[in-house]
Amino acid sequence: MSIDPMALSVEKFAYNFLVLVLILTPIIAHAGGLGFVPIVFLMGLVGLVFCLISRRFTFTKVQLALIVFTSYLCLSANWSPYETNIFITNYNKLLIMSIALYWSVYLFELASNKNSKKLITLILIMSFLEAIVLFVDIKTHYSVTMAIETLYTSEDRLSRLVQTEMNLGHAIVFLVLLLSPVLVFIFSRYSKYISLIASVIIVSLIISASIFNHLSIGIFSVIAVLLSMGFGYIYPRFAPSFFIFISILAIIFAPVLAYFSFLITEPGLTELPMSWDHRFRMWGYCWNIISEHPFVGAGFDASRTFNDSFIAQDGRNLSLLSLHPHNLGIQIWTETGLVGAVLASILLLSLIKPLKKNINNSKSSSAYSGVIVASFTISSLTIGAWQLWWWSAVFLALGITKLVNSPNKCDY
Repeated sequence: MSIDPMALSVEKFAYNFLVLVLILTPIIAHAGGLGFVPIVFLMGLVGLVFCLISRRFTFTKVQLALIVFTSYLCLSANWSPYETNIFITNYNKLLIMSIALYWSVYLFELASNKNSKKLITLILIMSFLEAIVLFVDIKTHYSVTMAIETLYTSEDRLSRLVQTEMNLGHAIVFLVLLLSPVLVFIFSRYSKYISLIASVIIVSLIISASIFNHLSIGIFSVIAVLLSMGFGYIYPRFAPSFFIFISILAIIFAPVLAYFSFLITEPGLTELPMSWDHRFRMWGYCWNIISEHPFVGAGFDASRTFNDSFIAQDGRNLSLLSLHPHNLGIQIWTETGLVGAVLASILLLSLIKPLKKNINNSKSSSAYSGVIVASFTISSLTIGAWQLWWWSAVFLALGITKLVNSPNKCDY
C-alpha cells in the first residue's frame, strides 16, 4: 500500500509542533498561563490548515455554538458600561479564538497515530517536572521565581510576591486540569505498584502546593477530579454526559446561588474564611445586577465597572466585585443574562455527541470526566468566565486527553 507523502509531512510537522508546545507548557504554566493564548491560537491555525489540506474540514454544531455564543458576547458589549481604548478588545479576541480553540484539539489527532507514545512520555515528564518545581518554589517562598525575575525586572519585591502567588495559583489549577489524563497515562503504561506510587506523588505535590499557596480551591478541585474519575471508570457511557448536564444546570440556576448569597447576613459572613466571605459577598452583589438585567445582562465585562466596597476581616477596604464574580454561571448571568446562559448551555450540550465518540472504555471516560469536572469546578470558584488563558488551557487539556484513545497504548 502506497504512503501519501503529504500525510507523512503533515503528521511529522504536527508531532514536532506538539513537542515544542509540550516542552513550553510547564514554563508557561509557571509564569501564570498567559502564554497559552498565542500557543493554542497557533495550534488552532495549524490544525485548521492541515484539516483543509487533507479535505477533512467539516463545520460542526460545536463550532457553530461556539461562534454564536462568542458573537453574542460581542453584541452585549454594546450596552456594557465598560469602556476600553484597546483596538482588539477582549470580546473580539474571544470571537477570533473561538475558531482556533476548536481546531487546536484536532492537532493532537493528527500527530497521535504513530507518535502518541513519545508525546505521552513527554507529557508525564513535563507534568512531574512542573509539579516538583512548583512545590519547591512555593515551599521556599517563591525563591525560584524571585531569582529568575530579578534578572529582568525592577519591580519592588512586594508587588512581585503578590503577582507570583497569583501566577503559581494558575499553575496549580492547570495541573489539576491535566491530572485525570496524566493519571490514566500512568496506569496505562506502568505496573499497578509503580502507578500507585507515581499517582500518590503527583497528587500529593499538587495538594501540598495548594496548601502552602493558600489555595483551598486547588485541594477541593483535586478531590472533585479523583471522585469524578472513579465515577467515570464505573459508569463509562454515562459519566461524562452526566457531568456536562450538571454544568448546564449550574449555569441555568446560577441566579439561585446569587440569591441565597444575597440573603446571608453580616454575622454569618464574618464567621467564614475571608476568601469565602468575599465570594459570597460578590455573588450576593451580583444578584442585584441580575435582577435589574435578567434577560440580556449588564453587558460584556460590566463587572469591571462596579466599584462598591466593604471592610474585610483584616481591615482592608476591598472591592465587592474583584474584576469578575469568580463563578462562571453568575458571571454569564450578570453580564449576558438569560440569553447568554441559554447560549452557553447549548454550547455545552453540543459537546455531548462528539464526546461520546471519543469515549471507548472506562479509561477514556475517567480521563474526560476528570477534565470536565476540573474545568467546571475551577471556573465556578476562582477563574473569570472570559479569561482567554483559561479557555486555551482547557482546550489544550482536551487535546492531551485525546491521546488516551491512541492506538499505541496497547504496547505499553
